[in-house]
Amino acid sequence: MVQNCMFGTHRVIDPPHSLPQPAWKLDNTMNLHDNELLIDVETLNVNSVSFAQIYNECSGDKGKMADKIMKIVDNRGKLHNPITGTGGMLIGKIKEIGRSYQNPHRLSIGDKIASLTSLSLTPLKIHKINNIHMNTAQIEVQAEAILFQSAPVIALPSDLPLTEVMAVLDEAGALMQAWRLVQENDTVLIMGAGGKLGLLCAFAARKKLGTTGKIIGVIKTKDSRKHLQESGVFDEVIQTDALKSMNALHDIFKADELADITIDCINITNTETVSVLTTRPGGIVFFASLASNYNISSLTAEGIGRDVTIYAYKGYSEGHAEFAIQLLREHAKLRQMLRARFDRNTRMKAQAMVGSPIDLNSKVLKSFGIENFVFESEEIKQVLNNVLRVAMYDCTILLTGESGVGKEILAQASHKASSRSNSSLIKINCGSIPPHLLETEFFGYEGGSFTGARNQGKMGIFEAAHGGTLFLDEIGEMPIDLQVKLLRAIQEKEIYRVGGIKPIKVDVRIMAATNKNLRRMVEEGNFREDLFYRLNVFPVYIPPLRQRKADIIPLASFFLNKYNHKFQMTKSFMPAALSCLVDYSWPGNIREMENTIQRILINSATDTISEADIMDNISYVKSSSPQPNIIKQNVMKNSLEETEINILKEAKSKFKSTREMAKFLNMSQSTLIRRLKKYNI
Repeated sequence: MVQNCMFGTHRVIDPPHSLPQPAWKLDNTMNLHDNELLIDVETLNVNSVSFAQIYNECSGDKGKMADKIMKIVDNRGKLHNPITGTGGMLIGKIKEIGRSYQNPHRLSIGDKIASLTSLSLTPLKIHKINNIHMNTAQIEVQAEAILFQSAPVIALPSDLPLTEVMAVLDEAGALMQAWRLVQENDTVLIMGAGGKLGLLCAFAARKKLGTTGKIIGVIKTKDSRKHLQESGVFDEVIQTDALKSMNALHDIFKADELADITIDCINITNTETVSVLTTRPGGIVFFASLASNYNISSLTAEGIGRDVTIYAYKGYSEGHAEFAIQLLREHAKLRQMLRARFDRNTRMKAQAMVGSPIDLNSKVLKSFGIENFVFESEEIKQVLNNVLRVAMYDCTILLTGESGVGKEILAQASHKASSRSNSSLIKINCGSIPPHLLETEFFGYEGGSFTGARNQGKMGIFEAAHGGTLFLDEIGEMPIDLQVKLLRAIQEKEIYRVGGIKPIKVDVRIMAATNKNLRRMVEEGNFREDLFYRLNVFPVYIPPLRQRKADIIPLASFFLNKYNHKFQMTKSFMPAALSCLVDYSWPGNIREMENTIQRILINSATDTISEADIMDNISYVKSSSPQPNIIKQNVMKNSLEETEINILKEAKSKFKSTREMAKFLNMSQSTLIRRLKKYNI
């Protein structure tokens, strides 16, 4: 029990008996246990990866960002971003000290301290957010927090500005780790040297190198190049895009020289490959950012036969806070550069941090395996941007929307854009498998565990998807007794085969999809609330086709060309037929449209598809569909317009001027001109 209280297990609500960091929810009531500290929180320093994700999701709107942060804390009892898996740190004053709290630093009530424990495992209650500083990722709050006996803290120095101290403490573990890994005379390559973490790691490396060795900084834009060159810490600064591995390799090392140690400080994935490529055999690669993917770097090193030692950011090191503060004291230039970063234009800084919207051109769509995903509407552009952006984070996605809107293809795109793209995407439709077979499909079974079981047993989809992505379609159809076992597999990252007694570790990313209202199902007792929150980490709603009419004609044309080619036809739509397609509400969405277009091509008698052909092949199966008489009225209107167009075209072919045309058609010249403009003739 003493150990539990020391590490905070007694504060874990969901799942019980877990440690606070991996737990989904903590008890954030501020009733102090005997060996805890109660803190009056003044400032939260949000992890840069988390802050960038929140900024992007909220389009930089401070009010929305504040609401998002409050929602995370309300739902989880801590500031633990469920998408990035990261937190931050806090600064505040000691409000109360538990009777049994061992006080190694001799702290007193009223002392101002910084917690070196991540906000991802700190019970927190925010009463009010006063301000969000975009350029520092720091938030002024009225809040309270609980620190456990095991939580390291440090008294804040009085001789240094708070903003600068928080900036270095937030990265203190990485700085000390970089300092320990660098050796005298090393050639040190720092990826992302223009960011705060890259700058700090450079000063830590120079502390070890002294006047020996060489530090090369790699940046993406030229804006900060001059500042880095003037810092006195870099020997060379190179501008290149680290996401383009071979180009970056060429730009960084045009000769045969490779780095003794590469420190990757870039806060996005997909730079791991170039970090390995730029490091000599026998050298070191250190990923200082939590955003990097250790698995990709290992597979890259294996694939090219490069014997390098790979280190991931390990967090706490004894004395790392004191080391970071001393580094700040020793280098006036570092303090000056940090201040300059904080004084830059806030909006531009935040935009640079999160990047601009993805250019959804054909090349990009092909790279994500969705070149046949047809859209024109702004609604789908936004949805696709969100799906591709969040793909870099190893979080659960819940795709919702009516049947046939394209949930599966978006799941495929998210997998392809993720760091798991080289591993399997396993799909299962929870509604298509009999309930009594679902458990063995999910978890497999041991040999001889039931009548008819194979002697050698069978692997389930969780094991098959290990290292990759598991897409659970129609998750709302899953029986509630199996939901319990699915929840356990997600939160514990292990499964038991049916008939088995040995736990099997599984590493999968979950994506789920449904056309049902899971929140309502939770209220009705048909879906577990705890599983819903695990799945609903990043919800993506895909609007139906009737709410994005800009996609209807492009989709119709795509399917027309597809089945013209398949059936060796050359059919086309009349304008009135296209209008009819736009007017229809498509209750079955894209799936219904594809089947309808295919049926129309087979059934239509001529090469020109008319509105009558559309009417004959559209079925009115839902009350939400337009009434047939409304469609017929529109068809009549379109037919009249089509007749008028043909008359105008014929007149234009016979007469050279609008005056002659008007006389022939028995209308005024001005009326004729308006009609010609209306139909773009």
